[in-house]
Amino acid sequence: MPADVSPSYLFVPDLGPPGTGLALSGSESHYLARVCRARVGDVATATDGRGAAAVLRLTSVGVTVRAEVESIDREERSRRAWMWCGAPEGARADWLVEKLAELGVEVWQPLNCERGEWALGSDRRGRWERLAIAALRQSRGRFLMELREPVELSMAVTRTPAEAGRWVASEQGRKGLAPPGGGLSIGVVGPAAGFAPGEQKTLEAAGFEPIRLADGRLRSETAALAWALWWSLG
Repeated sequence: MPADVSPSYLFVPDLGPPGTGLALSGSESHYLARVCRARVGDVATATDGRGAAAVLRLTSVGVTVRAEVESIDREERSRRAWMWCGAPEGARADWLVEKLAELGVEVWQPLNCERGEWALGSDRRGRWERLAIAALRQSRGRFLMELREPVELSMAVTRTPAEAGRWVASEQGRKGLAPPGGGLSIGVVGPAAGFAPGEQKTLEAAGFEPIRLADGRLRSETAALAWALWWSLG
């Protein structure tokens, strides 16, 4: 599907086959009617966040915008990245969620560690969901990043898929590693105060390879973004 079908790019989780009629959400309706000044008969492109992209023809423009699916196609992920993150300082996680989603990370998994735990409320979770959707639209991607609930590092390790490539950001890691090709890759970054020695040993025993992402010492959120960018170049 041409990327320039329409300057608008929408998140519509209930896309159907050609001919399907849709009532768009309040946020997408407002964006089309008020920001884009769309009119009946205009087209828009949309994704369901699960690999589908569609061309929509607007059939009604008002408080609720209605549209019909003209065409749709679907892709599967050829490369997958999961990012496990210890808690950074302050509110830096908002920026991190947005940038990881733009880079195409599949899953963002917060980690509760000995030296730092996540404090989450429903308002923060909702804000991250909105940021992930905004990043999907900004990047014109097809896959919405999955936001998971925080878990203990030991639990995350036991759930690691056997086929996954594994890396942990470390000042003692190797530099100059080639980015991975296809399949699933998992990157791990500690909290602002770093992993405790026992956590480091847990990761090493589970086959996570230390990787050095820069010459200097990076903040947690910077290291996570650096790993995601390294992965994205594969």
